[in-house]
Amino acid sequence: HNLNQEMKHEIILKKLNHCLGHGKNLPEELGKFLSALSETFQKEDGDFSLIENAVNELSEEVQKKNSSIDWFSKFPDENPNPVLRISKEGILKYANPSSQLLLSFSKMEMNKDVPQYWKNIVKIALAQNQNETIELEVDQKFYSFTVTPVEHENYVNVYGYDITGRKLAENYLLDQNNILGSLAADKDLQTILNQLCLYVEKYTDGLKSSILVADKSGKYLHYGAAPSLPEKYIEKTRKVHIGNNNGSCGSAAYFKRTIIAEDISQDPRWDKYKEVPLSHGLKSCWSTPVMDTEGQVLGTFALYYHKSRKPLQAELELIKSSANIAALAINKDRAKAELKSYATELERSNKELTDFAYIASHDLQEPLRKISIFSDRVLETKNSFNDNQRGYLERMGKAAGRMRALIEDLLKLSRVTTAGKPFQKVDLGQIVVEVVEDLEAKLEETNGEIKIGELPNIEADPFQMRQLFQNLLENALKYHKEDTPPKVEIDSSYKTQEGWTINIKDNGIGLNDEKFSERIFAPLERLHGNSTYEGTGIGLAICKKIITRHRGSIFVKSREGEGATFSFILPKKQPGNGIG
Repeated sequence: HNLNQEMKHEIILKKLNHCLGHGKNLPEELGKFLSALSETFQKEDGDFSLIENAVNELSEEVQKKNSSIDWFSKFPDENPNPVLRISKEGILKYANPSSQLLLSFSKMEMNKDVPQYWKNIVKIALAQNQNETIELEVDQKFYSFTVTPVEHENYVNVYGYDITGRKLAENYLLDQNNILGSLAADKDLQTILNQLCLYVEKYTDGLKSSILVADKSGKYLHYGAAPSLPEKYIEKTRKVHIGNNNGSCGSAAYFKRTIIAEDISQDPRWDKYKEVPLSHGLKSCWSTPVMDTEGQVLGTFALYYHKSRKPLQAELELIKSSANIAALAINKDRAKAELKSYATELERSNKELTDFAYIASHDLQEPLRKISIFSDRVLETKNSFNDNQRGYLERMGKAAGRMRALIEDLLKLSRVTTAGKPFQKVDLGQIVVEVVEDLEAKLEETNGEIKIGELPNIEADPFQMRQLFQNLLENALKYHKEDTPPKVEIDSSYKTQEGWTINIKDNGIGLNDEKFSERIFAPLERLHGNSTYEGTGIGLAICKKIITRHRGSIFVKSREGEGATFSFILPKKQPGNGIG
């Protein structure tokens, strides 16, 4: 297999070398290409069909160009492209009939000095005794000129080769990149669509373009851009119905394929509307649907011409690529509109949540407070209650207290986002010191200990950072083993890609199953009964919401009986304007 592969490589290289004249006067770029190709063949043993095709195409193009230059060098007057002869001194000695445009454009005359630019090229080609290639634009046409030194004659022959098609393609790609740049820069839809139409018209001979955009109903098309169409025509065709026989655009959107009307006056799809374009000198129209990735029609891209004709293949490709860019622009504009609508809805929802929070804090808590007060008063009276009755009253009072605590915690959870303060520089070490001071009574009660390592300064909401550490440290002290005083360690580390990682490690009871490591951050999720450990099951949910608001993440690692380590990651700086 390797032997056959090597023979195949050798045959391809020999074929290419033959077509290129075995390296004679070989341009530097092609020499590098051959070396790279040879190196690739030596390193790879895969399928070379793609590169073999590329080699064939290249070799045929080079052979064709070299053959035409060789033939026309013998009969320069017959060459449809410019052929010149310039002496060592920079005097124009010969120019074929096809050179007249170049001579006029470059202000060159027979038996007179050529411009200094040409003299420099001639000097280089003769000094190095090898071909030099330059590209020039001559009256909206592009040429590649090969300057060939003639040994012992002290002059060069210049052979022009029309590369207008390639240069236009390159320039259009550049213009497309500019449009994509406008998209990235968040320019408005109207600007981008106008820009796209003008670029297309720039690369076609007298064509006028238009982009129609489908409305939300999907029944009509409206003008997105048509910078060169007559205003009166636009006014009369401002609303186009999507359907069969509704002109080129209405039909293209309906059938989801390109519709070509070579002669509007004879095309049945224009029967009902043909007088409008014909009265404005528009005699042919080709339209391509603009569609998203799911096949939904977003609009149409059309080209009009003042004569009856069908499009060239290059023009169809131009329409297709332009329609794809238009789809990107329209999709992005719709996404922005949806995002704006979502933001408005979110603002409304947050306001409702704030209103509900007020109701919950006032209207719901007041009855619960009265239940607690009156149950305590009844218990304090001298009325005789049996044990069951007294037990009921005590349980009722405790249930009301738990309900009030739950409402307060739910309010805290709802206010993480709605009542968040602006981000500012925060010293986490100082915040932890203050939280530990507040927990002094709990530490004395449990004989607990909290060791504080080095903690960073970050951009955050200082109040919520205090909430975060308060909840996590209270949990660490609460869920300790009965016969072991709680010990908590806090430390931090920094990773460039993620930010600061803060670890809070305890020696408590741990989790009895790793599967609970995600569930414990859900609201009202409790792994232990009320009788064992007090709490509402909201604290860790508040922690997670605070971390999310700060664009971070939180997780826990734990084993039953071996304690738990809560870790959260926070960026050093918050993006945007620092407002949460």
